[in-house]
Amino acid sequence: MVRASSLALLAAVVAASSAMSPVMAETMTFENAAGILADSCGKDIDANCAGVNLDAPRLKECLTRNQDSVSAQCRADYVRAFDAIGKRGAARIAVGKQCEREKQKMCAEEQDKPGLAIACLAKVSRGLGPGCIKALGDAGYR
Repeated sequence: MVRASSLALLAAVVAASSAMSPVMAETMTFENAAGILADSCGKDIDANCAGVNLDAPRLKECLTRNQDSVSAQCRADYVRAFDAIGKRGAARIAVGKQCEREKQKMCAEEQDKPGLAIACLAKVSRGLGPGCIKALGDAGYR
């Protein structure tokens, strides 16, 4: 039961982070970051952060605040996992800026609908600039 609540908490962290709007050429996926948190910090989250709202910033703050009580493995891994979540979120935001020209040129119908425009760009096989290609890859869309 305790382990199940940790996994539910981590699933919510991933969902909340995805809503922030994803870098693994140099970043890891939200799922991998959540897996690290589940493996390394599940018991620590149950013991120290059970009442924390289910979002990444509050969970990170709770683990940081309670770092004297969490395991050494969790302390080592949660910083890396939350850093990856932040980088992936920043990369997803960067796609809009890096792919603006391509979005206007190749996905004009979806231009005002960000989710559809990203899906359109992810399907395009030719004509994307190198900055847009990198941004889509870093964000996890390709």
